[in-house]
Amino acid sequence: MRDRESRACRRIVVLPCFLTLLNFDPSAAAPSQRANPYYDGKTVQLLISTGTGGTTDISARLVARFLGKHIPGNPGVVVRNMSGGGGLIAANYLYNVAKPDGLTILAVSRANYLDQMVGRAEVKADFRKLGWLGSFNKAPMMMACRSDTPYKNVAALRAAKVPARVGQSGTGSISYIFANLIEKILDFKLKNVTGFQSSRETDLGIERGEVDCRASSDITVLREPWNRWVKEKYVTFIVQQGPEKSHLLPPAPTVYELAPPEAKPTVDLMTLMLAYTEFDRPFAAPPGVPGERLQMLRDGFQKMLKDADFAAEAKKLIDWDGISHLTGEQLQKRIAETVTQPPDVIKRIKQILEE
Repeated sequence: MRDRESRACRRIVVLPCFLTLLNFDPSAAAPSQRANPYYDGKTVQLLISTGTGGTTDISARLVARFLGKHIPGNPGVVVRNMSGGGGLIAANYLYNVAKPDGLTILAVSRANYLDQMVGRAEVKADFRKLGWLGSFNKAPMMMACRSDTPYKNVAALRAAKVPARVGQSGTGSISYIFANLIEKILDFKLKNVTGFQSSRETDLGIERGEVDCRASSDITVLREPWNRWVKEKYVTFIVQQGPEKSHLLPPAPTVYELAPPEAKPTVDLMTLMLAYTEFDRPFAAPPGVPGERLQMLRDGFQKMLKDADFAAEAKKLIDWDGISHLTGEQLQKRIAETVTQPPDVIKRIKQILEE
C-alpha cells in the first residue's frame, strides 16, 4: 500500500515538472541574448580630420559606406569634415568633447601623435589613450614641384637662392613633417606656407602660383588633379621616401639613396618619425568607450577589410593591396610604443620639427 502511494506521489511530482519543461522558453533565462544589439537603430558619426577631396577624405567616406553593415545592429554612418591644424582640431574634439558612447569615430591624421611627442601646446589629446579601431594601407611620402619652377631636383633646391615654397595645412600635417626631415637629411632649405584647409586647397595653391611644391603620400597621384599633372608633366617628382620605390610614382630617387653617410642618424630618426606610413588610414574612438562597444567597432572594422566589395573599391581609390593593415589591438600597441620615447630621442625630434 505504501509503495503504491509513493509511486503515485512521484507521478504527481514528475507531471508538473514535465509540463514545465514543455513550456520552458530558453530565451527567458537569458534576456541579454535576445536583446537588440547596442548599435541597432543608432547612427555613428565619422569625423574626418581634413577637408574634402584628399585621400584621407576619400578613404574615410569609403569606410562610411561599408562599416555599418559589419557592426551588429547595422548602424548608419554619417561623415563630418572637421579640418584645421593639420588634423589636431578633430583629434582634440574626439579626445575632449565627443561622448565615449561608441557613436563617434575619427579618421585620424596619421602623424598627429608626433605633435604630442614634442609637446606642442595645440595638442590637447593623448593619442595613446584613444580607442584605436585599426588601419589599412601603406603610403610612403614624396615631394614634387611645379615643372616651370627652378626646382627640378635636390641639387637645384640646394643651390637655390630663394627657398621653394611648400604648401601645408599645419605643423602637425604629414607633409610638414616629411618636408622638415628631408631638409635636414638632404641639406637644403624650404619655406613652409601653412594655412591651407584641405588637400584640394593646397593643390589650388600650386595652380595659382602661391606655392611651388607639395609633399604628400604616393597614392595622391591616383586622384585629380595629380593624375592629370603626372600625364601632362605639370610637376616634377623630386624625391620619395623609400627605401623601396613606389610603383605609383614616376622615376624619382629615394631619401635613402641621396642621404650622405653623415646623415644616417637623421635617416634612422626618419624611420621612427614616419612610422605612420605603415598605418596609412588609422581610425579611432574617444578614450573611455566601454570595452564591449569598442570590440564591436574593432571587429566590424576587420570584417569590413575582408569585404570583397570594399577591397575592390579601396584598390581603385587608394591602391590598397588588400593585405596591409593593422588590427585595433596592434595599432594601439604601435602608437603607444612610438609615442613613448626617451628624452634624447624627443629632443632630436623637436630639433627636426622646429619652425
